[in-house]
Amino acid sequence: MDFSMCSYAAEDVMLPLMPIIAKYRRDGTNFRMIEPQDEGLKRLFRNANWAHHIAPDEYEATSHEGGHVPALRFGDDDGENADEILDRVMTLILEQFQTDRATLKAVEWSLGEIMDNVSSHARSPVGGFVQATAYRNRNQVEFVVADSGIGIPTSMNVSDHAQALQVAINEGATSDPSKNAGNGLYGSYRVAHLSGGKFEIHSQYGVLYTKRGGELVIDGERIPYNGTSVRCGIGVGDAGLLDKALRFKDRPYEPAFDYVEREFEDEEGELVFNMRERARRHFSSRQGGKRVRAMIENLVRTGRPVTLDFDGVGVFSSSFADEVFGRLFVDMGPRAFMTRIRMRNTVPTVEGLIDRAIVQRTKLGNGES
Repeated sequence: MDFSMCSYAAEDVMLPLMPIIAKYRRDGTNFRMIEPQDEGLKRLFRNANWAHHIAPDEYEATSHEGGHVPALRFGDDDGENADEILDRVMTLILEQFQTDRATLKAVEWSLGEIMDNVSSHARSPVGGFVQATAYRNRNQVEFVVADSGIGIPTSMNVSDHAQALQVAINEGATSDPSKNAGNGLYGSYRVAHLSGGKFEIHSQYGVLYTKRGGELVIDGERIPYNGTSVRCGIGVGDAGLLDKALRFKDRPYEPAFDYVEREFEDEEGELVFNMRERARRHFSSRQGGKRVRAMIENLVRTGRPVTLDFDGVGVFSSSFADEVFGRLFVDMGPRAFMTRIRMRNTVPTVEGLIDRAIVQRTKLGNGES
């Protein structure tokens, strides 16, 4: 595959190639890749894992993170655990945006439902692929999920492929009423649409997408996509999104056992942020401190105290301490910081770094680094 003259690439175009290539490879076709000449695109192909999935013998899987969760495979023996991928996307949102728990629930539910459709309905011989990107300039997270399965028209047993996609986003539409309520694509479409985001499906000869302004377009295509690709962009700034979007049979739906409860609540219901587990890879830099601070701020925004557990943490950089604890102290104010941020298992070195960061940041204010 020759990308040498490629001047632009995005996940909604590249990710749907991955299950198609994986299916050909499973059937005995080998692939090589010629990288883009553009250095920025070359890095993107590697950092987004596209190069690895196209030619795994030539390119190792990336450990690059930053503002995205790179393309990952799930739902078969060669893939990642779907729940772990879902948690990585939730962590990405906590690190990159100011948001609230209800919005997190809406995004988690939408992505979980679309990924589950691959396992429940697609019959994809190579599982599915997923990639997520944080677009901070428009306050949206966008994910793409693609497979090389039988496609929505076949699954729904609807001969008109464009009509099949229309049916699929209707409330209660499912190929198996005995197992599914049929609200996955319907609810995900509403979450995307009502948050000002994007929604797009390609499956066999059908295409469905939202135009700027939210107008829904349903059409046919001359060249089929042999599987299903779903692109979902969700705005993360609306605190009322969950209640507005996830309403089935005119009743609000509240997802149970969400990411915050699963990952941060202890047996007593207290929110605990494990610094060694959650922040260790960020300890050396100010940029990493910004991500950790964003996560803590989003947890504090739930209205409950947050305990920072330093068990196993002996030291971190002064710039990290300033970015997290100094700026939190100045932003929140002494009283709110002391009542809503709790610390435990701190060793004297860590206490000293935190105290010094708070004193210095209090003198500087939050306008300087």
